[in-house]
Amino acid sequence: MTMTTSPRARYGDLVARSIRIINNAGVMQKSGHVAIRDADDPNVMWINSRKASRSSLTAADVVAVDLRTGAQIGPGDEAPSELHIHREILRRRPDVGAVAHSHPKYVVALSVAGRTLVPVTVDGQFLPAQVPMLDDARLINTEERGALVARTLGDATAVVLRGHGLVVVGGTVEEVTTRLILAESNAWTQYTASALAEPRVLCADELADLNRSYDAKAVRKSWHYEEETARLAGALDGLDAS
Repeated sequence: MTMTTSPRARYGDLVARSIRIINNAGVMQKSGHVAIRDADDPNVMWINSRKASRSSLTAADVVAVDLRTGAQIGPGDEAPSELHIHREILRRRPDVGAVAHSHPKYVVALSVAGRTLVPVTVDGQFLPAQVPMLDDARLINTEERGALVARTLGDATAVVLRGHGLVVVGGTVEEVTTRLILAESNAWTQYTASALAEPRVLCADELADLNRSYDAKAVRKSWHYEEETARLAGALDGLDAS
């Protein structure tokens, strides 16, 4: 008999695994969320619940939300107050399959200093030449504020929330997981270099060449490294607990 995995179990595992990996990389704190669009129903997203610890999240702590109404679907703890970030982006960007939001300290520090996040290393190759920034540090806990984030993001791959954090988008959960970690690595280099001189930004030709080599294989390589690093650190222990 063929065993089938329920959407809750499948997407729950992906969200929980992603957040534990991000947390292990030092880019997730007590708050932050990852959302995935349901491949069978594009009007549904799966997102970690509000109260669950990001360090011990399991599939049971992930909930479904209707993108059209914002209402939670089925059982589970309540969705996070900032679900509007993910909902409004997924509603406006059919090309996006996953969204991640956290509060990376170097990204936040640059934004507080009024510095635009820019690609300065290979880690930042997926970033636009100047990452858009929402100049408002308040929580994104209303539909209107979520729409503002989505409009500020536009068709970019990332948007900074001044004094608050970073939102990255991608086609898959593996992509947004690694992008969030890589964006903070790029921000660390930009922040550190700023103490010495004005950082040199990757030029258009460099970005074009680097992005030609950025494909599904490159995403898998980054995901595998981060997942194995988290596993060896014990950060994925108990992930299968119900």
